[in-house]
Amino acid sequence: MEIERCQWIWDALNWDAYCLLDTSEASRPDSTTRFNQIKNTVFLGANVLPGSGISVCSRMSSMACLAHELTHAIRFDAGYDRPFEIPDRLIDEAETSLDASFTPVISVRDREDLVEHARDLLIEWLKIQRERQ
Repeated sequence: MEIERCQWIWDALNWDAYCLLDTSEASRPDSTTRFNQIKNTVFLGANVLPGSGISVCSRMSSMACLAHELTHAIRFDAGYDRPFEIPDRLIDEAETSLDASFTPVISVRDREDLVEHARDLLIEWLKIQRERQ
């Protein structure tokens, strides 16, 4: 049922068909939702559902999570070269959440969560930068 709901959300978000949604890993408890740029595919993971933690990542809705991952695909299609190493990966993730916060079909709460997610990532980036100095 949840996989079908996520597929419906994906179809509403991905009307320009930027990339595919692969649901083959969604039933694995430890799976993560992520964009694979080599396959131009978002893999649906168990973490797409809000959890019980207090962090923004724990409470983010499936809509916000999938909007974030689709935004990775859109940014990649536009030529962004994503860094995969910390700390610069944190900036890429923050920019992606900020971009995703402008997705027209998301709720005000989803927009707030995506902005808060970006803020938390930038705070972590700043912390790492200060520790390196």
